[in-house]
Amino acid sequence: MTLYRQLLITTLILFFLLFLSAYSVQFSSTRNYLAQQQEFMVINTATSLGLALTPYLENEDQLGAESVINAMFDGGYYRKVELNLLAVNMTITRENTAPPQGVPAWFSELNLFEGGHHQAVLTSGWMQLGQLYVEGHTGHAYFQLWQGMSRLLAWFAISFALVWVALVMALRHLLKPLHDIELQARDIEQHHFGKTIALPATRELKQVVQAINHMSGKLEAQFEEQADEAERLRKRAFLDHTSGLGNRAWLTAQSQSWLDDDRGGALVMISATVLNWLYKEEGFEARDQMLRVIGKHLRQLCRDSGEHVLARISVTEFAVLISEPDPALLKQLGDAINRRIAELVKDPGDERELSVVGIVLVQPGDDISRLLTRADHALNRARINETGVVVDEHQQRERLGRLQWKARLEDVLDNNGFELSTQAVMNFSGERCHDEVFVSIRNNDIAYGADHFLPVAEQFGLGERLDLHVIACVLRILESRPELKLAVNVTRQSCHQEGFWRKLSQILERYEPVRHRLLLELPESAFALGWERLISPLAGLKVDWGVDHFGRHFDLLVHLGKLRPVYVKLDHGYTSQVQHPDYNDAFLAAVCRAAHSMGALTIATRVETGEQVERLKTLHVDAYQGFVSPPGRLL
Repeated sequence: MTLYRQLLITTLILFFLLFLSAYSVQFSSTRNYLAQQQEFMVINTATSLGLALTPYLENEDQLGAESVINAMFDGGYYRKVELNLLAVNMTITRENTAPPQGVPAWFSELNLFEGGHHQAVLTSGWMQLGQLYVEGHTGHAYFQLWQGMSRLLAWFAISFALVWVALVMALRHLLKPLHDIELQARDIEQHHFGKTIALPATRELKQVVQAINHMSGKLEAQFEEQADEAERLRKRAFLDHTSGLGNRAWLTAQSQSWLDDDRGGALVMISATVLNWLYKEEGFEARDQMLRVIGKHLRQLCRDSGEHVLARISVTEFAVLISEPDPALLKQLGDAINRRIAELVKDPGDERELSVVGIVLVQPGDDISRLLTRADHALNRARINETGVVVDEHQQRERLGRLQWKARLEDVLDNNGFELSTQAVMNFSGERCHDEVFVSIRNNDIAYGADHFLPVAEQFGLGERLDLHVIACVLRILESRPELKLAVNVTRQSCHQEGFWRKLSQILERYEPVRHRLLLELPESAFALGWERLISPLAGLKVDWGVDHFGRHFDLLVHLGKLRPVYVKLDHGYTSQVQHPDYNDAFLAAVCRAAHSMGALTIATRVETGEQVERLKTLHVDAYQGFVSPPGRLL
């Protein structure tokens, strides 16, 4: 029970006891007063009645005596009046046996009043004329007591209700700092820092609030220090500080994850020869300035082309792993790169070669060394032929065309033809955290994974429809499978569509009983395009979510505390080499510590052997996923 309820109930009980005591005292006092009043009235009546009857009894006027008794008895205040005439041995009796009027029967049955009675002897000198007995009726006393106590009870009830309302308002005002402290403590428990509580006027609470705010600030600073440390380690190992892009080691690490996932796409190599003659003519400062500008423009161009890994691999060369497999679109990208670099030169009439681009498509079995060698050959051909861009299509994998994939995807969406499978995410105690859902399309008895049709979905604006369709399917499965907790991947395109979040909220409202067993998995690239715009939609959904491929983009780690994901999936590029003897785990450990500081689990992906599992146990990783737990069919 909350402190607010304890104080409210305790205060109300004390007030009720005070009311009960006061009511009891008043009830007893009123009862005693009415009883005494009735007894005095009976004595006075008996005395006055005796004086009135004496003349009639002396004259033996029985009729007159009866008239006097009847006149007094008709007032209704007496239950019994009895006159015993001694001279004639005769008794005159008047009796009122009617129950008390105007009061409940149960109240009159409490025997609160005896009625009062008095007996007197009527004399004339030394002669006894008769005996008079008067007994009061309790009806009037019961009526007076009932009326008085009822009014008092009503006033006490009204006062009790007013005190209740006033007490509720007062306690809410006085205990608001405690409520704020409770919320702050809950946020700290969930590793959410940074919010400060307004200082209350109460001295004791003020000291507590100051301590909570101080502790929250220190924890936030500690998390930021850990995040900064991880970013420094990553930049030291993987960042080219001149251009602000990744270095060759970064490309090698990221390509491992890219190629192992069999995503396809292409490697684009750019040789900016403008940097060489700029260095010869204007010095290294001018070259470095141009290098930073080229890096900025390359990031902008590649960002519009989907998933990518961008790095500077030598003094004048850049390389981009990109998810685009279409040779025509790749040629357009190469032309755009050359055109953008040419626009940066001050002398538009300079006819010297400024840049060339060589592009090769990723093939099954490729590694980064083979890709770089093939791209270098394409680059040389572009120099020799002076074409500016060469796209090597020699070993292009057989694929459906984009329009064919679009038609196929629309057909599957219309007919709910997706195949769903799951892969477990396990912690190192052998417990299942949740299952990730994988979507595939079967064509000519071949199951094609999402990497085949996802670029088409994003190109033709089908990403939002695809995501909503899959999420609705998964929610229906959760209704029939209460033992499951499923994570669904969301496309980068949907993340920045306001309509998507609105439609998703409507779907989740229809599946309110099972929404807590749904997890959303957003690609890190969606946050790289503007993480600020995603905080509000994600918070409004009331659904747990995580970040996929975490670690591919620089400077996002420091914002992790504001994003508040439930988990982060570490990019395979950071965990694929964990079994190598010379593997440096400093950055991975720093990322995991930073994630733990704000309450997020860290999950390693593409774990294939028990040896990898044992090694990951020592690196602050919380859970793992991979072919060590093969996928299972869901739908």
